Amino acid sequence: MYERVHAAFLALLVKTDPDMHNLVHRQGPLHLPAPRPPFEALVRTVVGQQLSVKAASTISARLTSACDGQLEPRRIQALSMETLRGAGLSQSKAVCVLRVAEMAGPDGIHLKRLTQMPSLEWRKELLQIKGLGPWSCDMFGMFGLGDLDMFSAGDLGLRNAMMIHLGIDAKEKPAAFELRADRWKPYRTVASLHLWKSLDNQPK
Repeated sequence: MYERVHAAFLALLVKTDPDMHNLVHRQGPLHLPAPRPPFEALVRTVVGQQLSVKAASTISARLTSACDGQLEPRRIQALSMETLRGAGLSQSKAVCVLRVAEMAGPDGIHLKRLTQMPSLEWRKELLQIKGLGPWSCDMFGMFGLGDLDMFSAGDLGLRNAMMIHLGIDAKEKPAAFELRADRWKPYRTVASLHLWKSLDNQPK
């Protein structure tokens, strides 16, 4: 499946963004992450805010273990604040996770219904939860819903990769990064994966 997406994305970039085309062509097809259940994906997004991938994975694993192997709203709500903090969550993240569980409803039904709506609608509701911002919504769309056309100008890694490979000045405002990403529609998530991947090969 991804080979088809990769070919279509390359064909688009030939016309819209030659520099990005060169990067994607060099790296070849990347596997798209399989979407997780919406509630689990949103909790993992909260956990991952301002953390390395490794640290976020460790905390998510602890939290999943505390929930007997299943990140579900009712299981999260049954945990004490002490247990949530013991898993590695900050106070603010623990409170946010509990708010997400309350919003999601029994067995995550409300969240599942919400994410079947257009992205503008589910984003509007999620942004009402303290602790969820635009970056969290973008990551949730990418990794929780499997949306191929998401981009986060607030992600430092993406901005760094765009400065390195696409020549965007570090002094540019987020709008400039958004504008460049418009050239990649409807494959902005795919572009983001390539940009993150490109940083793996940069000198430390």
